[in-house]
Amino acid sequence: MSEQKENKGAHGGSRPGAGRKTKYEKTVVMRVPEQYKESIKSLIVHLDECERIDSNYTAEESQPVFIRSLKGKPQHVTFKVSSIKQT
Repeated sequence: MSEQKENKGAHGGSRPGAGRKTKYEKTVVMRVPEQYKESIKSLIVHLDECERIDSNYTAEESQPVFIRSLKGKPQHVTFKVSSIKQT
């Protein structure tokens, strides 16, 4: 039994550099209502697709996403990305 305990320390645990890498600089874990999960994913996809929008492009609006409010009211949400003119 003592031999198993000695070997167990060599496996598992956290390791520097282990885990899935992200394409974003920093990420956070956040609790959101489950019904908004797909809407948030749609927002992230839309932002990624519009990453290169600058003053040479017109604003880009996403397809409507159907959600229900926390009180159950049906809604369509769209996301619009446009450049900010820098002075």
